[in-house]
Amino acid sequence: MSIEQIISPFYTKLPEESFRKELVLGQFCWVPIGYLYKIPFVLEVERADPQEVYISRFRTVHVSEQHFRGNRKLPIKGLSLRLNEELLVTAAKRRPCIVVCNSFTTMDELTERSISLGLLPKHLLYKPIVVVPVYGIKNEHRDGGFPPEVVARVKVLMYNQFFYLPSYRKIGFEEGIARLDRLNIIIPDHNRAVCDPMPFALSEDALGILLAMLRSLFGSIEEPELEALKEILKESLPQEVFR
Repeated sequence: MSIEQIISPFYTKLPEESFRKELVLGQFCWVPIGYLYKIPFVLEVERADPQEVYISRFRTVHVSEQHFRGNRKLPIKGLSLRLNEELLVTAAKRRPCIVVCNSFTTMDELTERSISLGLLPKHLLYKPIVVVPVYGIKNEHRDGGFPPEVVARVKVLMYNQFFYLPSYRKIGFEEGIARLDRLNIIIPDHNRAVCDPMPFALSEDALGILLAMLRSLFGSIEEPELEALKEILKESLPQEVFR
């Protein structure tokens, strides 16, 4: 027995006329997700000629103690970098993601006049969302991804940072693993290049378990319902899965 056998239905279809207009908790969307490196990369840029303000030379290097210390000598046209700022560089991939937070408090009581007078930075008015990215599973068609031995454990909630997602054949969604240890914050603003909504979401029961796991991951006492579910799933699998 595994998580997808206990939760039914696992997904729910969203109305065609509204799924793009306002993201809801548990909804899936496509988002560019950067890779997480142990040591980040920065893009070092410099002028080829002290008299030329356009970028003409750059290199990618691991971040080191010399970065973020105001060592840049000359400003470069097109890069509005302060002396203590650097350009981070990362590879990224467009992945399915699950919305797990979309209700930050808005500042509706503050007027445009406050912004125009410079009393309120615009970024304080952004309406971000938090998403959990989904990663693939290794199979005969995919070399990378989570190996079967790990997937078997994820299906019974052995890892508090991974959540199994079964296939949803109605829309061609393949099974995957939601990584709670890779939370991303984005500002969708109806830009489909940044966030492209999908017409389905986790069911109420599936979302409840995912959010309970998130609360536990962030230090809350594990809820009795989640603890009981883990025990039920654990008892249903052969002991060799746990070795």
